[in-house]
Amino acid sequence: MSSIDNLKPWKPGQSGNPGGRPKGIAARAREHTDKAIEVLVDGMADEDPRVRVVAAKEILDRGYGKPVAMTADVTRRLEDMDDDSLDAAIDALYAARGAIEGASGREEPKTAH
Repeated sequence: MSSIDNLKPWKPGQSGNPGGRPKGIAARAREHTDKAIEVLVDGMADEDPRVRVVAAKEILDRGYGKPVAMTADVTRRLEDMDDDSLDAAIDALYAARGAIEGASGREEPKTAH
């Protein structure tokens, strides 16, 4: 029978890649940006809809950034939250909207709920 410790290939503090990322790899990859974008654009014309979707997603992710992953605590009822908690939740929503739209912060004044 195996234990959790048997499933871990590296000891604590030991790297699986001691040499790290090869130096200059990011710069070399950027040298091929135009060609890579052309391949993705060509992929959007592929007959397979799965290829088209993946290509379109990759282009949008590069142009606008990956979508912000949002999580919500739905365990609390609004009626049970105090004003400070509600304001913090509203501020978090405005911040997320700002990250998506390029807006900055909350525009409306805070009010009692």
